[in-house]
Amino acid sequence: MNSLESSPVANGDDLDHRVGRRSVLLARWWKEEVVIGYADIVFITCYFITGLVDSSAFNAWSCFAIMQTGNTIFLGLGASNQPEGNPYGWLKSLITVCFFLTGSFIFSQLSRRIGVRQRRVLSISFFVQGICILISAALIQRNIVPHPSTTGSGSVLGGRLFLELIPLFLLAFQGGGQMAASRGLGFNELPTTVLTSVYYDLASDPRLAVWPSQNVKRNRRIGGVVALLIGAIAGGWIFKSKDGLGTALWIAAGLKLATAVGWCFWKAEKDEKSNLN
Repeated sequence: MNSLESSPVANGDDLDHRVGRRSVLLARWWKEEVVIGYADIVFITCYFITGLVDSSAFNAWSCFAIMQTGNTIFLGLGASNQPEGNPYGWLKSLITVCFFLTGSFIFSQLSRRIGVRQRRVLSISFFVQGICILISAALIQRNIVPHPSTTGSGSVLGGRLFLELIPLFLLAFQGGGQMAASRGLGFNELPTTVLTSVYYDLASDPRLAVWPSQNVKRNRRIGGVVALLIGAIAGGWIFKSKDGLGTALWIAAGLKLATAVGWCFWKAEKDEKSNLN
C-alpha cells in the first residue's frame, strides 16, 4: 500500500529530474561555440545577399542599403544639391549610413560580451537580420512604401518620400550585423559589404597564382567577388519583373532565416575536439 502511495511521487520526481536534465542540456547546447570550418560559405552567401539587395535598392531609391561608400559620396554631393532631380538623396544616404553604424555597434558589442562564436549569438543575430529584411519585403509587397512599380519611376520624390527610410534603415541595420559576424569569426577577407579592399588584397597577394588548395583566403575573396556580382545580376533581372523589389527582398530574407536555422545545427567545437582525439 505504501509503495502504491509513494509511486506517483517517485514518478513525479523522476519526471522533474528528466525535464531538468533536458533543460540543462538545451542551455548547454545553446551556449556551445561552433566550429568555423565551412563558415566562409555563409559569408560568401552574404555577399550574394548584398549584391541582390543593393542592386534592387539602388534601382528603386537611388541609394545603397548595405554598401556605405557610395552613400557617403551621395551625402557629400548633397551639399551642392546634387544629383539633380533627387533633392532628398542626401537624407536617404545619411539615414542609411547612421543605421549601418548603429547595427555594427550593437551587433559587435553584444557578440563580444556574450561570445561571438556561441551558437545562440550567431543564430539570433541572423534571425534578427532576416526579420529586418522580412519586414522591409512586407512593406514593399503591401505597397505601404512607395517604389517604382507603384510610382512609375525609379526615384520617389516628395510626398511619401520619408516612408522609404523605413526599409532603408532596416536593411542598413542588418547589414551591420552580417559584417559584425564575419569579423567576429575572423573572416576579415570576407567583410560582406565592400569589395574595394578585397580587390586590393587580391591584386597584392604574393601567392595569387598558387593552387587553390594552397591559398584559402584568396579563394574566399574570389568567391565573395563572384557572389556579389551574381547577386547584382540577379537583382537587376528580378527588379524588372512585376514585383521585383519585393521578390528580391523575400529571397534575401529567406536566405538569412535559413542561415539562422543552419547555425542551430552547426557542429560544435567540443564535437570537433572529440573527433580529433
